[in-house]
Amino acid sequence: MALECSLSALSALDRDDLDAVQTMLNACIDALLEPSLWYWALGLTLGCALIGALLGMAKGRWMWGFLWGLALGPIGWIVVMLSASKLPLCPECAKPNPPGLKRCRHCGTDLALAASRSSRSRLRDANQSRNWK
Repeated sequence: MALECSLSALSALDRDDLDAVQTMLNACIDALLEPSLWYWALGLTLGCALIGALLGMAKGRWMWGFLWGLALGPIGWIVVMLSASKLPLCPECAKPNPPGLKRCRHCGTDLALAASRSSRSRLRDANQSRNWK
């Protein structure tokens, strides 16, 4: 008689019969060691990690997103999305840009030229554009 590992079978089990308890235990261990269960668990874990890496890539932290997705799954995705971005900010509009861009994708400012200017010169330019003396 092959026992199945389920709550209904456990509730019907005679706990005084040690052979029945051992048979139930063996059936539950066999169910937990089933390879298809482990393939699904591994696939879902890697899928969560990859989604975390994609979300982290949008923040400039793909490895951080991969690890949070691997460890916590969808909760890790939330952690990644609520984290601060590590992408470089435009000196003019302060919006994040991917590294290596020549012009800001939001305001069109030349990033190399804007980064070389001091904060004092940016303030002077802002004052002159508002007709302040």
